[in-house]
Amino acid sequence: MTETNTTGRPFDDIRALVKNMPMLSEGFSSDVSRNEAVLGRGLRPMGQLADSLEAIAHWQDSPMPRLARPLIAVFAGTHGVAGEKAEIVKASQERVASLTEGAVAVRGIAGELGAAFKVYEFGTDYPSADFTEGASLTEHECAAAIAFGMEVVAEGADVIVLGAAGFGAATAAAAINIALFGGAAEYWAGGEGAARRIAVVEAGIKAHRGETSDPLEILRLFGGRDIAGLVGAIIAARHQRIPILLDGYVSCTAAAILHALLPGATQHCQASHLSAEPAHDALLSRLDLDPILDMKINIGDGTGGALALSVLKGAAAGLTSLKA
Repeated sequence: MTETNTTGRPFDDIRALVKNMPMLSEGFSSDVSRNEAVLGRGLRPMGQLADSLEAIAHWQDSPMPRLARPLIAVFAGTHGVAGEKAEIVKASQERVASLTEGAVAVRGIAGELGAAFKVYEFGTDYPSADFTEGASLTEHECAAAIAFGMEVVAEGADVIVLGAAGFGAATAAAAINIALFGGAAEYWAGGEGAARRIAVVEAGIKAHRGETSDPLEILRLFGGRDIAGLVGAIIAARHQRIPILLDGYVSCTAAAILHALLPGATQHCQASHLSAEPAHDALLSRLDLDPILDMKINIGDGTGGALALSVLKGAAAGLTSLKA
């Protein structure tokens, strides 16, 4: 990974990492071009999966897409804007316990796929600040969470599914998207039973009007540690040329931060599915991403990403006979 500048503010290091991201055409071996004919012949019957598999192979600098060591990584934190501290900490702890110990679909799918499954906790006992009253995080806290998220690449995965289970994360994501793209709270935070979320997002945007021109500042103002961690994971994966499957609204919002910071910064990312979140489709459109699946999944904990991974693994298995 490119060495960062450690002489300035914490965000200076993050900006340097983003600025020095490898591009798709940099440093790739000739093996890929030599095998393009084989890959192309096998991909023709794959329909829209062809683009996904080809992108994975290219980012991996590989003649064929490698999906043998997938990781499903779920980032969890607690957002102070979600409610009273004791209640939201308890709810966040229960959510993490359910993911790590309970009977949840994503763990079962991961096991069936032979994928590693890991929950990354971002201070679930220490909620970020309520963004209707002040910034969600300090610059140091935000940069530290980004750095922690970068550790996801240490698992040695060849492809990473990024999910989110932060308590209050969808509310933070809605505020981030308004700050990035404009629009009304009803548009980005709407949905059944969303009246409180809409009101909170409106109050937060009003409280920080005039402070939202910079994407990293937007992340700091509205995003908790888990969303900052997702940003870090996407950055680190890009430097390691590891393809990313974004799971839902929150993980795609983290990608939107980087997309706003540097167009092209999320070219190694794919949208695994279109979730039931009302604004997810609009967000994917702004990121120029077409979802692999559209199954109206209404949870962002990696379930949709795991299902998309299963489809990609099946399709990639069909290419193995062409290696010779």
